[in-house]
Amino acid sequence: PGPRSRPAGTVRPPTTFATARSRGPWGPSSLHCCRTSPPCSSSPSASASAWASLGLWTAGLPTGASYGYEDIVPRYCNSAKDWGPLPARPVGATELIQVQAFVRHGARVQGSNKYCWKDSQEKGNFTCQLSYLENSISSEKPLTPSFRTLYMSGRNSLKGNCATGQLAVDGFEMHQRNGIRLREAYVDREGFLPSSLFGLSDVDAVEGFLSLRSTDLARTRQSGMALVSGLYGKAELGSLPYLPLKTMDAGEENMLVNPQVCPAVVPEGARYFESLPAATTRELKGLCTWLNPKVAKDNQACFWWIGHLLDCLMSRICPTVSFSPRNTTVPEIYELSGSAGLLRRVWSIVDEVHWGYFQAMAKAGAFGAFFAEFYGAALQAVQPAAVAEAARRP
Repeated sequence: PGPRSRPAGTVRPPTTFATARSRGPWGPSSLHCCRTSPPCSSSPSASASAWASLGLWTAGLPTGASYGYEDIVPRYCNSAKDWGPLPARPVGATELIQVQAFVRHGARVQGSNKYCWKDSQEKGNFTCQLSYLENSISSEKPLTPSFRTLYMSGRNSLKGNCATGQLAVDGFEMHQRNGIRLREAYVDREGFLPSSLFGLSDVDAVEGFLSLRSTDLARTRQSGMALVSGLYGKAELGSLPYLPLKTMDAGEENMLVNPQVCPAVVPEGARYFESLPAATTRELKGLCTWLNPKVAKDNQACFWWIGHLLDCLMSRICPTVSFSPRNTTVPEIYELSGSAGLLRRVWSIVDEVHWGYFQAMAKAGAFGAFFAEFYGAALQAVQPAAVAEAARRP
């Protein structure tokens, strides 16, 4: 069913995909669709068992092991800017027939100009060097010269020359390396994708083996561009004038929790925050009472501000974000030169509540329409005849 007609709770993403939901320190997740022996099941199901029926395996997803945030900076910030090679296909997977890779954007500057702490915006600068060259086209014919977008220093919500949430140069490099890792796995090792796009003169022909989809945000589009440039650089593009990047209006976007796509998320979100365990509520409200009393009375308002606070902190701590002077503008109460006890507390409560929130949103059906897209694509690859027959039925 379409996103507006789907009853709440009828479709939820598998938990293996939901674990990739967070802003936490893990690399890109890939879903590999393989033919297995015995053959895949013919009965599709919008649940975790559906992935098993397709012979899917996941790569790069975190486990549920206890974690004390001791190495949160190199992990969350992706200081190495490289998550390493993708794992080999599992034993028993005889034929690779489709790959679906899900990634978040690369390292970015602070995403909002909301309150962090006193004078947080006055003691340092965000500096951005990454931008766009843009022009206008009609069909495939350029109509204008290329223009580079530059944010004027001192005229932005953040101090410096960056737009809020702008992708950092290191964030771009992260995704180029992700693309290189995809090339190593699916061009060099598997021979699944062609080594170059030479011989393709029609952009539409690319859609036969490669499709790129992004939310309509500059940092996510640029991250997607960076990833594909690692997979296929200029030398491999041949004569193609461009590669298509698909997106949609934010009001219709189903990769995010979107009340316009799934209205059930509003009451379900309220119920989730109202029913947090007593210990979680005490910790959440205790932090807000200490750090920003204006939001301390309401669990939901408190949590979203604490999440923003974490963004304020990490955008000044991460070596992959272009903020200067790094670390020194963070208030002393976070003890960055010592145990970082308060920073760990903030991380712990954000992880716990955010994880539970996305589970609640999945139960409400928030990601059902998105799940239907990639599950349908996987099913089409595995069982094209069955899908075609189902489409013909009244």
